[in-house]
Amino acid sequence: MRVISGQYKRRKLFETSTDKTRSTKDRVKETLFNMLSTRLMQAKTLDLFAGSGALGIEALSRGAERADLIENDKEAFSVMRKNIETLKISDANLYYQNAFTFLTSTTNTYDVIILDPPYHTDYLDKALTLIAERKLLQSGGVMVSLSHKTKAIALPDAISVVKERIEGITTITFYEWSE
Repeated sequence: MRVISGQYKRRKLFETSTDKTRSTKDRVKETLFNMLSTRLMQAKTLDLFAGSGALGIEALSRGAERADLIENDKEAFSVMRKNIETLKISDANLYYQNAFTFLTSTTNTYDVIILDPPYHTDYLDKALTLIAERKLLQSGGVMVSLSHKTKAIALPDAISVVKERIEGITTITFYEWSE
């Protein structure tokens, strides 16, 4: 696994050995960040269910101002911290915390929210609901999720799908506030 583009381009990232987390394939990551492109410049970014931190690190590499990375698996959090320290990244905040606890307690709002929960769970639905209820996405911001292509997502009224693309078994979905 590596950083695709930007400041940390081609730098290798450590991966977890646990089966509790899943590495995002480079092709999926490249598609995701090409679709995000200009939205990342100076963005305050949230990487929920961060795993090794690869998506948050990619966002920072491509110009995000700050990234909050949330992970509650002990091994994954340790790998994420190692990746941040190895790359000498200073604009990342790491939280060893349950994603839903973080969402209910944070006072931060974000320009970009990346949701990459374990497949075949209802975590994405729950996270979208909490984000909408707590108004954690800035006006004009975007959320993006990675989910299994067969996953049906229950959207809160305040959120609408803007764009979707399937890469292999993964659906990349972009959301914004509904008007």
